[in-house]
Amino acid sequence: MRRAAVALVLLLACGKKPSPDTTTVASAAPAPRGAIGAAERPKIDAAEIAVPPGKSELHVAWSVPKGTVINDEAPFKLLWTSSDGLVDPPTDIKGHGQDVVSGFEIPIDVLPDSSGAKLSGDLDIVVCDDVTHSVCVPIKRRVELTFAVGAKGAPKGMVALPLPSAKP
Repeated sequence: MRRAAVALVLLLACGKKPSPDTTTVASAAPAPRGAIGAAERPKIDAAEIAVPPGKSELHVAWSVPKGTVINDEAPFKLLWTSSDGLVDPPTDIKGHGQDVVSGFEIPIDVLPDSSGAKLSGDLDIVVCDDVTHSVCVPIKRRVELTFAVGAKGAPKGMVALPLPSAKP
């Protein structure tokens, strides 16, 4: 029953035309098809991100292949599952593709005297072909962000996470 409901949401969400200001960038590897449990999710492991001691903010953007866009109307969520070296884990992010098409912010507050931190979570997002939205693919990934604390860290950092193409 749940799969049928998810399929119906995806079919309805894929009918929308992309906005003309949608930008696509570098390509990523194709996503495997089918249901994926949290333990089986392909991993997005960002390079180590420099952050200053204490509080900072990280802007997470997307690297989307040419011909692919984030589906504006499909559900989106990023549920944080572990947080090491941070004062508090960030709040889970839930909404629709339109809420995160330009990325999102993560507050980072590293524990005092810590030299690093790590944040892990499960990402669910839908990408579609940018012309007709006739091909839409639900993407399930494990996101792992590693932080190096030091003077070179910026109070507002940025990382781009790769998403796969909607078309094989």
